[in-house]
Amino acid sequence: MRNRNFKGSLLAAIGAAAIIGGSAAVTPASAETELLFNRFVPAKHPFNVGMFIPWAEDVERVTNGSVKVKFTEKSLAPPPKQWNMVSKGIADVAMLANNFEAGRLKLPNIAQLPFAHDEAEKRGVALWRTHEKYFAGADEYKGMKLLGLWTLSGANFLSDKPITKLEDLQNYKMWAINGIPNQMMKSLGAVVVSVPGVQMFNVVSKGVVNGTVTSYYPLNTFKLMPYIKNITVIPGGFNSNNFSLLLNEDKWNGLTDAEREAISSISGETIAINAGKRIDFLDGKAKEAATAKGITFTTASPEFVAEMNEKLQFVSDDWTKEAGAKGVDGKAAIEFFKSQF
Repeated sequence: MRNRNFKGSLLAAIGAAAIIGGSAAVTPASAETELLFNRFVPAKHPFNVGMFIPWAEDVERVTNGSVKVKFTEKSLAPPPKQWNMVSKGIADVAMLANNFEAGRLKLPNIAQLPFAHDEAEKRGVALWRTHEKYFAGADEYKGMKLLGLWTLSGANFLSDKPITKLEDLQNYKMWAINGIPNQMMKSLGAVVVSVPGVQMFNVVSKGVVNGTVTSYYPLNTFKLMPYIKNITVIPGGFNSNNFSLLLNEDKWNGLTDAEREAISSISGETIAINAGKRIDFLDGKAKEAATAKGITFTTASPEFVAEMNEKLQFVSDDWTKEAGAKGVDGKAAIEFFKSQF
C-alpha cells in the first residue's frame, strides 16, 4: 500500500515538474514592450524617413529588442489632437506641431524668432540645447515624456508673384501655420489661411491662397511646384515651425531603468540632428528642381528685411515676457539660442 502511494506521489511530482518545465521553456527571458507610434505624415515625408524610422530602429537596437516601435497604418487622431491622444494612451508616441498646444507650450517658440538661421539641423540643435539649459525646469511637458525637439529650416515666401516690399503683402492671401507664424503674417498685412501643414496642397492647388510661408522641401513633398512662380528668399528665414516627440508618461515609467537610459541615448539632440539633416537635404533637392523649372528666386533686400523686422519686434518681446512669467530669463535664453549656430 505504501509502495503504491509512493509511486503515485512520484508520478504526480514528475508530471508537475514536466508542466512547470514546459511553461518555462516557452516564456521569454524578458517581456517585450511595444510602443505604438501614431504617424499622420505621408510615408515619404522627411520627418518619417529622416527621423521616425531611424529612431524606431535605434530603439530596438539599443534595447536589444526588448522595446519595439510599431507604426499606425492611419492616424488615430487629427494633427491638433496629438497631445490628448498620447496622454490618454490611445497611442504611445506621436509628433506634435507645437503651435497646436500654444496655450501650454510657450518656450519652444524661441525657434520661431525671425531671421535666426536658414538650416533646420542647426535651428533644431540650438532649440534642444536651449531647452535643456533653460526650459526643462519650467516643466511645460508635465504629465508627458518629451523625447526630443526639432524644427524646420527657415521659411521663405513661396508665391505666384515676387514679394519684395511690404506693399506686396497687403491683402495677399498666404498660408501660414496657426499660432505665431499666422500672427506674423497678419502683422505684415497679409490675409492668412491656417490649416495643418499636411493640408497645404489643398489650399494652394485650389487657389484658396496665392502662396505659403514655408521651407523649400514642401515644393516636392506636398507637390506645390506647379503652383509657385516666385520664391522670396528671407535671409535667416522668416520663421521656423517647431515640433515635439511625445511619449506617454505611464508607458515611459513602465520601462526598466536600462531601457529608459538606452532610449534617452538615441533621442534628444539626435532627434533634432536626424530630422534636420533630412529636411536640409530635401530643401537642396527642391531648390534644384525649382531652378530647373524656371521658378524665380528673389532675395529680400536689407531694406525689406528691416521693414519686416520692425513689424515683427513683438515676436521676441512677447516671447521674452512669457518666458519671464515661467521663471526663465528670456534675454539670456535668446542669447544662448543664437550662440549655438
